[in-house]
Amino acid sequence: MFHVKRKLQKDIFSIKVRDFIVSNEFFKLYKDSETGIVWTQVGKNHNHLSYYQSENYIPHSDKKGLLGFLYRFSQRLMFVYKRIILMKLLKQSKSVLDYGAGDGKFAKYLEKSGKKIFTYDPLKVNSSNTINLTQDTDLQVDMLMMWHVLEHIPDLKKIFPKILERVNKNGFLVIAVPNRDCFDAKYYKNHWAAWDVPRHLYHFNHKSLLNFMSCYGLSFVFKRPLTLDSYYVSYLSEKNKKSYFPWISAIIIGMISNILALFSSNYSSSVYVFKRD
Repeated sequence: MFHVKRKLQKDIFSIKVRDFIVSNEFFKLYKDSETGIVWTQVGKNHNHLSYYQSENYIPHSDKKGLLGFLYRFSQRLMFVYKRIILMKLLKQSKSVLDYGAGDGKFAKYLEKSGKKIFTYDPLKVNSSNTINLTQDTDLQVDMLMMWHVLEHIPDLKKIFPKILERVNKNGFLVIAVPNRDCFDAKYYKNHWAAWDVPRHLYHFNHKSLLNFMSCYGLSFVFKRPLTLDSYYVSYLSEKNKKSYFPWISAIIIGMISNILALFSSNYSSSVYVFKRD
């Protein structure tokens, strides 16, 4: 077991990746050999929020045209799939917090079944549909969800324990993250869209995520694939490569990635459920 409190080391240079969305800057990724975590090196004066404040970085659900339509359609499918995955846990949980909820659409979808869902997003603390955790200091829940949020958190070793304090004993933590060991990551290399530097500060695989969670007394419950992510990430990766036919290539690579993952379990991204003991 590794030490969570120590600083991640530059033991192995992993890859150099460009920010294709906002700044066009290049960022170096290093692997910490003890934890297995790959992390993005940023400067001391790095303004993390500035890389979200751009017209180029907008939810695809807000876009018009074919991409926006397909994104919204697949999003609805994923809402149903995620609800099925969490159905048993939702029945056991009296209170749920969607941390990093974005526009809160998934929380609203779950609320249709009669479950009260609290939402929080650090970029939308003044929004009418989200709580402010800096003020609601007593809020604790039976289940806390983080859908593709963990990799975005600055100073993870400082902030994650505070997030975990929100989860009741024997409560559940739901984490969805990209998998750097998947086929599409290996195929696209530094064009892989799920590197998403510098917004993604940490890059996990199955082993490093489980090791990280075990250090906080969290036990692994189960894991489920998010199979549609391989197609979406492959499409964005093809755009990074300036492919002439991004959709065709994305369907092929996404399908290959999912087929290979049937044998390796290395899907493009997965949702993990942990229990706080």
